[in-house]
Amino acid sequence: MFHFHNKNVLQGVTALLVLLSLVLSGCAPPATPTSPPAAPETQPPVEPATEAPTAAPTEEPAAEPVEMHISWWGSQSRHDITIEVIEMFMAEHPNITITYDFASFGDYWTLMSTKAAGGNLPCVMQQDYAYFKQYVTDGLLIPLDPYVEDGTINLSDASDDAVDGGRVDGQLYALNLGTNSQSFVIDVDRFTEAGVDLPEPDWTWSDFEEVNMALHDALGIYGNGGGLENPQILNALYLSLGSGLYSDDGKSLGFTDTKPLEDYFNMMVRLQDAEAMPSRDEQVSNPPSLENNALVTGEAAMYFAHTNQIVALWQAAGEDRNLQMVPVPRAEGATQPANYFKPSMFFSISSQCQTPDEAAMFIDYFTNSAEANQVLLAERGVPISSAVAEALKPSLTKSQLASFDFLASLEGNVSPIRPPDPAAHNDILTNVYVPLVLDPMMFKQVTPEEAAQTLYDEANKILSQ
Repeated sequence: MFHFHNKNVLQGVTALLVLLSLVLSGCAPPATPTSPPAAPETQPPVEPATEAPTAAPTEEPAAEPVEMHISWWGSQSRHDITIEVIEMFMAEHPNITITYDFASFGDYWTLMSTKAAGGNLPCVMQQDYAYFKQYVTDGLLIPLDPYVEDGTINLSDASDDAVDGGRVDGQLYALNLGTNSQSFVIDVDRFTEAGVDLPEPDWTWSDFEEVNMALHDALGIYGNGGGLENPQILNALYLSLGSGLYSDDGKSLGFTDTKPLEDYFNMMVRLQDAEAMPSRDEQVSNPPSLENNALVTGEAAMYFAHTNQIVALWQAAGEDRNLQMVPVPRAEGATQPANYFKPSMFFSISSQCQTPDEAAMFIDYFTNSAEANQVLLAERGVPISSAVAEALKPSLTKSQLASFDFLASLEGNVSPIRPPDPAAHNDILTNVYVPLVLDPMMFKQVTPEEAAQTLYDEANKILSQ
């Protein structure tokens, strides 16, 4: 042990030891005994009175709180699953608070009109094909294209056919929430029993009549159980010929040649006369429903239905039934398919929304989140994202899977969607098609040719007003 007798030497050694200990501990000595310790170089110095923990350099600043509103229509089941998905989205984005309301289809549009007048439309509003273009015309929706272009809304897994129904003048204002199309649902076992081949995807109405008669002759049942009077079939008839039931501007019918319509009406009368389909009298006295029609009861081998109806139809018929969907037949000499992809409904962003960026984020989540769609489970129609649709397949029932597979089979083989039906459509159905065309024709009071001409003349009168 060393002993120091010189006081100055002892003080110098002590100071040197203190300095060495500070260096070894990674710190610098204070500038003056009364100054606060210097802050590390990775953060600015702070005053002792206001010193607070500082976030790590790589941590994102907390997002600003955001509130937005969402509205939709539907059943209680739709309400429940939509609310669950909203809660999932908020859990992933704690800074976003979503309020919402919902209503029945009829009440919804009254509610939206009131909101629009008051300048408080929801940020995200469910839209319908028959309404959204008017909202665009009125300046109440904003284009979604910028959000698609910057990747906020990802459409890389969606086909143009599934998306284009939401465009107006080339711009995307409404994003399809579920794809739908028309079909004939066939009982495969009945076809096998009758020795009748299953229809080809490009079958015609002549083929359809031949198949109906063959099924009836072999089995003594209706070939088709109903739906041939549906005006959407008339639209499909002319769609396959390159036009549609109505003109683009909705001010006239979309065709001038009534011969395809006459041929179709003549086929309906022949099938009724042969008892290969239910008579008009049967349909009027006992109107068929989705849950109670000749296909469900086993009295027919086919039935006209949309893909979003297949689950309810199959459940009514029995899950053990061997059913399949096939495309709608085409007119003779058709230039394109009779089927098209119809959006079941849309989400749009209103122009009165103060937080459109977050609204676009929610629409993307609804469209592309596999977890969200495990909750939604195609209740609004088959998801437009092929990746999401594929991810859902293990969770689907037999009937849901059939709907998914049928729509997938139509990809690239559908006609472009037509503009929405004009406002006069219901007037034409109620006051022309049923009382002046369908009933007189099927009850043999007028010929199919006369019925076709009446529809052409009277519908054009209404549309031109």
